[in-house]
Amino acid sequence: MSKTTSSQQDEYRQAFLRHLPKRIEAVKQRIERYQRDGWESASLTLLDDDIERLAETSSRYDLIEPAKHLRALGEILGTYVARKSLPDPQQGDRMLALLAVAIASLVARADSGAVPPRIPAQAAAAASAASEAAGPSAIAAMTGSRIYHLSDGNAFALELGQRLKTDGYRVEPVETIDSLCELLLSQPPQLILVDSSRMSELAAVGTARRDAGQRSHHPDQRIQLVAMAAQDNLQSRLDARRAGADTLLFPPFIPAAVAHQLQALLAPVAEEKVRVLIVEDDRAQALFAQGVLTNAGIQAEVEHDPMHVLDALESLQPDLVLMDLHMPDANGMELTALIREHPAFTYLPIVFLSGESDPDARFEAINSGGDDFLSKPIRPKNLIAAVQNRVRRMRALQQHQPDSGAIDEATGLHRRAFVFDRINESLGTSSDQRTTVGGVLFLEIDGAAALRDLLGLAAAEQLFAAAGRVVAAAIDERHIAASVNDNAFLILAASLDEHALDALAGQLRDQLMQHPFEAGGKAIQLRASVGICLLDFGFGDASALLNAAERTCREARTSDRGIKRYQPPKLAALDQQAAQVEKLREAIASNGLELLYQPIVAVRGKKDAQFQSLLRRRGASGRLIPAAEILPLAERAGLMIDIDRWVLTHAMNVLREQHERWRAVRMFIPQAMATFTATDQVGWLKAERTAHDLPGSALVLECRLDEASLNPPALTAFANAVHKDGVRLCIGQYEHSTEANRMLDEIPLGFIKLAPKYVAANAPQAVRDELRLVIDRAHQRGIQVIGHQVEDAQSAAMLWTSNIDYIQGNLVQCPTGALDFDFNAEAL
Repeated sequence: MSKTTSSQQDEYRQAFLRHLPKRIEAVKQRIERYQRDGWESASLTLLDDDIERLAETSSRYDLIEPAKHLRALGEILGTYVARKSLPDPQQGDRMLALLAVAIASLVARADSGAVPPRIPAQAAAAASAASEAAGPSAIAAMTGSRIYHLSDGNAFALELGQRLKTDGYRVEPVETIDSLCELLLSQPPQLILVDSSRMSELAAVGTARRDAGQRSHHPDQRIQLVAMAAQDNLQSRLDARRAGADTLLFPPFIPAAVAHQLQALLAPVAEEKVRVLIVEDDRAQALFAQGVLTNAGIQAEVEHDPMHVLDALESLQPDLVLMDLHMPDANGMELTALIREHPAFTYLPIVFLSGESDPDARFEAINSGGDDFLSKPIRPKNLIAAVQNRVRRMRALQQHQPDSGAIDEATGLHRRAFVFDRINESLGTSSDQRTTVGGVLFLEIDGAAALRDLLGLAAAEQLFAAAGRVVAAAIDERHIAASVNDNAFLILAASLDEHALDALAGQLRDQLMQHPFEAGGKAIQLRASVGICLLDFGFGDASALLNAAERTCREARTSDRGIKRYQPPKLAALDQQAAQVEKLREAIASNGLELLYQPIVAVRGKKDAQFQSLLRRRGASGRLIPAAEILPLAERAGLMIDIDRWVLTHAMNVLREQHERWRAVRMFIPQAMATFTATDQVGWLKAERTAHDLPGSALVLECRLDEASLNPPALTAFANAVHKDGVRLCIGQYEHSTEANRMLDEIPLGFIKLAPKYVAANAPQAVRDELRLVIDRAHQRGIQVIGHQVEDAQSAAMLWTSNIDYIQGNLVQCPTGALDFDFNAEAL
């Protein structure tokens, strides 16, 4: 399809016009985020560059008014970039107002017919208000949506409310239907949320909303109704439909995810206009289809020449193709097959519209790659419905595609799996070439638990995300960084020697500690520690290197600089370590290791017989050496898989003896991350379990949270592989964080064991509140919670009131070599 330079220029202009409102809206959201989370110099510079490009392109395409307002915004940003200072809230409001007026000018052009009306609905509404008064008050009117939350005041409702309030929403908890009715009459909200604990009252809520809408002086301001069902079944869906609910949510309920869904409902992104390419050589038929679709608000363009279809596809980028079957030069089946060969159009919906009545010909059309076949003549409403439904499903499918990019857009950091892969590649290079260059930094924010207690979970999460953005901005393009968990970051610098690594560690630590963070309305100064580990120390994989870097980071906390470089053991220590490793090898080979057992007891009702296995080795003096002294040596010597398999085999022998006595016993068995990631571990475990004739439910494999955080995808893959056989996983030393919460959602866990801070009888109220949140969150996902290392009755009583499932510790019984605890007599 030949095009003149003028027509090409017009196409470029139209394409820019289509996307300009969205790009302005994206800039607006960035400024709002900086207003909320804090401005940063690097982000300010990037924003200034983006605005300058938008203003320049707008001017080039004769969009005078938008260009003028964008240039004014660029002048404000440029001033701050030049001064190396950051905007205050008033200037941020002024920037938002300029963007709103820029959109208003586009709305005016659309209303006058100068450009296609592609302005997002939300942006257009905001711009309309801004065109009357482009100031801070106009911007304020665009935010602060009111939400009524009907709940019983559970921990989830409290955290969700805190998170939404932090994001600028006005959330009012409501306890009764009568209170809700009164509030609806006096101050209608934008949204009503019904908690899963109050689903029985959903019908009454629906009636109250309908009555409030009928009495409202603003009938166009519709109140959205969102319900949270306790489970996904037909009855829940029927109840929601009968009550008129707009959205129905199902477990698992994660505050961050639910908040995101509510925000999307309150500030929906307007759908882009549907674009359809009609491939039809008969002009009358083409004009009919084009007229029907255009009247329905669909952008429909016609291509009469089948030989120019690919050019038309590239130009329009349609959501759907209406394809005639019989045409000269190339028929519809041939064109469809050619389109499917183009990678960009592999999944583009293609619907045949033809008068062909032969069933075989229809089958051949679908077999060539078509998605549907519509018969001519067709009623207009049927054509519109077929197009809209097909496009709606395709867009919904595209929105739910997983994000496979290497960069986390929220922080600018790389995704952890991507960095792990690069570390493993670098380790292989280091081993092959014996290079002395390159290393990894493990940077951790000190006092993360205290910050969560001080600020609250949502504000602390935003603070750590802001810290991640500082880290991302502080490293150059040669290096890559990822978030290991909420408050720890990993930086791979494969091109630096040890002195340059020290300098980079100091630079990152200083920038993080000197940055003016703000969270929860408080000015925050962060402290951080950094562990450095070189690539050429002979580590087998990324997990082993990261374990060493993390241990070094913790040791750095006690140093004056807060930075420490990992040092391999010296020669004398190596000789001593080699002797200890040899003794450990002999112990594994000759069954010189031992297992002790400690009961895990239900706090109410249950009589399950279950024990924790505890590894020991008897020294030359007869002293039992604990696992804390055995495992670090085994890890350094690469014996963890051997140790773990010895423990599993020995535990299964004991379990088989119990099962032969008709006693069903469950055993909790700690395992290292290296064992979970071993390529043959799933097969080995299945073979051993079959040989011992044990059900999978007899085994619970335990992994510490700090190890699980290093490679959640590998642990998830292992858990999924053994879950179908009944084997369950337990996360030990569990402590609330965003990363830990994500594991509860992604890994099929049976149990979690609490970190020591939750078990202390004198724990502060903030920790106790967090404990209840952890337990509620776990129970919502069907995960049972164990209080570990319980030593006194006060701790047990505190855990009991928090609705915990099991306790373990010396209060119940000290570890012994026998499984003789009477669970029937001793259940608490």
